[in-house]
Amino acid sequence: MKAIAYLFLFFTLWFPSVSGQSDFKVIKVNGSILLRTRGVSLETGTVFSEKEDLLFRTEDATAAVINPQRGRLVLTSSNHDLASAKSNYLPSMYNISSRAAKLLTASEISEFFTGRLVVIDKHATLIDDVAFPMNKNNFFFLRYTFRGQEINKKLSFEGNAFFIDKKTLLSVDGSPIPSADNTKIRLYYRRGKESVFLSEFDLIFPDIDKLADETKIILEAVSAKPKADKIAEVGAYITEMYGRIPGEDLEKWMGEKFGIK
Repeated sequence: MKAIAYLFLFFTLWFPSVSGQSDFKVIKVNGSILLRTRGVSLETGTVFSEKEDLLFRTEDATAAVINPQRGRLVLTSSNHDLASAKSNYLPSMYNISSRAAKLLTASEISEFFTGRLVVIDKHATLIDDVAFPMNKNNFFFLRYTFRGQEINKKLSFEGNAFFIDKKTLLSVDGSPIPSADNTKIRLYYRRGKESVFLSEFDLIFPDIDKLADETKIILEAVSAKPKADKIAEVGAYITEMYGRIPGEDLEKWMGEKFGIK
């Protein structure tokens, strides 16, 4: 009888842990995806088994999910077999250097401001203030479109740094606006009376509350990992789902928001 009791206790303790190992938690969903058996829509925080049958309501729908043992995955309508899927996380995808590099030339500035750039409220760019002096007549500015009209925004500066600040950038005639017509934005340097075009890029301001919820889910799954790995995992996720985020901005935000210092 004791042997049977021990076996019962073993299976009671072991099977839930095995089940938990095959469960995934949703980080973020783009589009509409349902758990077919339950008719429940996937959303941030949803937990489901790898055996669940997923119904993609739109062809381009995607879901970022994570499991502590299996890692982070991005599911699509053509690739959602969780039983055989492999982690999307590659350490080389994200440079976790927290030191901001000084941009010395126009080509370096153009190279940095390219593709999809993620800014969490505010970003400081260090430049060579000999090559690019900043004062009343010389400064950097951004140009975007709002309601069909071009808006020029002079960027504030201090010392050898200029700043992209969401609050001041997304305002017209002193009133805040929800967003520009699209994410395309152009960077210029004003040299006296001449405006020098430097680059065009996509400026991404993520919803901070949603990003915090998504990051919390990732950190729960990698809680046993060291600080550098946690930051790298979150950075790789943001890079894949939103765009490139400067390492110094990410590390500062994670330190302030989650106490990871």
